[in-house]
Amino acid sequence: MIDWTDPLAGASRRLARAVPFRPFRLALERPVVSFSFDDFPLSAADNAAPLLEAHNARGTFYFADRLAGDFENGQLIAGPDVAANLARNRHEIGGHTSNHINVQRVAPDQLIADVAANTSAIAALSGQAPTSFAYPFGVVSLNAKRLLAPRFAGLRGIQPGINRGWIDLAHLHAQELYDVSGDLDSIGQLLDGLQRSGGWLIFYTHDVRPDPSPIGCSPARFGAVLDMVRRRDLAIETVAETLHQIGARPAS
Repeated sequence: MIDWTDPLAGASRRLARAVPFRPFRLALERPVVSFSFDDFPLSAADNAAPLLEAHNARGTFYFADRLAGDFENGQLIAGPDVAANLARNRHEIGGHTSNHINVQRVAPDQLIADVAANTSAIAALSGQAPTSFAYPFGVVSLNAKRLLAPRFAGLRGIQPGINRGWIDLAHLHAQELYDVSGDLDSIGQLLDGLQRSGGWLIFYTHDVRPDPSPIGCSPARFGAVLDMVRRRDLAIETVAETLHQIGARPAS
């Protein structure tokens, strides 16, 4: 259980969000939207991946291999065979720790070992090591950023907003895509801002099913947002594709 009331932990999270560890000037020829899925439940593969593919687009699926085939937050998590099939279909399988750990609550050597195990598992099933990483629970700390920032081209959190101008590759902004948060009009306004001023918008969710969890999205909403993106002629890329496009590479 995460103790959100711990003042030292809270200070570390706030500083980690505010202090850039890998500042980078984002330059894109056109605005980009990425769709990402944390943990990721089987329903995301079953329902979101086909919708993306129908638009000739691909998503980023963050995979915690020790959760595979088990339940997390009441959701059946996709197994390695599902992740491997997504990779064959050109979706990105991103790093998410092996045991879906809170990076702020483990010793440095345990964190490094867990992330290394996750990297090896993803490389074995997809044919390549993950390029991007998402912090489990969205929790980031100063120590975790220091340890993990050099290992990936980009690391994603859950701080809302569009990535533009000077960004922190160790803590990319992302926007939740849940049925319970906001309406399509507010998403449309966000996309209008992206179209007008440029940048990179990363959506994240977990399950994608008709009766979504509080941290999930219905296929109807997901499809509607995809249509909104396409109507604005915005590019859809995986997180790894955009990182490659802008020249971001692991530092180690």
